[in-house]
Amino acid sequence: MPTPKTAEHEPNNMNWKNIVKKMTSLKPVDTEQGQLVNAKGDEYQVLRETAKQHWDSMKSYYHKAATAFTKGEKEYASYLSEQGRLKSKMAREADEKASQDIFSARNKSIENVITIDLHGQHIKQAMKVLKLHLLFGAYVRSVRSFRVITGCGSHGVGKSKLKNSVINLLQQEGISWSEENRGTLLIKLNGQTDFSFLDSGSDTD
Repeated sequence: MPTPKTAEHEPNNMNWKNIVKKMTSLKPVDTEQGQLVNAKGDEYQVLRETAKQHWDSMKSYYHKAATAFTKGEKEYASYLSEQGRLKSKMAREADEKASQDIFSARNKSIENVITIDLHGQHIKQAMKVLKLHLLFGAYVRSVRSFRVITGCGSHGVGKSKLKNSVINLLQQEGISWSEENRGTLLIKLNGQTDFSFLDSGSDTD
């Protein structure tokens, strides 16, 4: 008589909303002021111009604040220092936006395809891995395509339960896909970040 499965041996369900929160909290690496970016022509200078203006304003405010302080104009110096801090914040935000714009411009024609092999996985575990990769592709701009190997069933006819589960999920989420061969699917993400499985308590959906 087979031993019944116990809950302690079942994979835990993922808290998808917490994972999304962590993904969205990831920020591009800050670019140091003055660091060169491999952009064509004047692209770097154009995209960084706003940040440069804020950095220049910040320096000007701090210089004026120091001058005012030496003259005993402490309140005015405090005001100028606060304006300098504000310009510093605006400059960093502009630098971050420029970094993202430059990355998009330099990588828009590059399509990275990640291959994941789910063949041999239990359906619940395989779906968990697939969902993690979908979220990864949703928040990492350079990844938009996946090649998913599911296998084609015990009889090699392309009708494995795993493959059907993957297709059902993709259709449910409205994700574009095509069949490369009987045991492999090609998935194309188009900037989608809203998935229905984020509200689900099951990893088999």
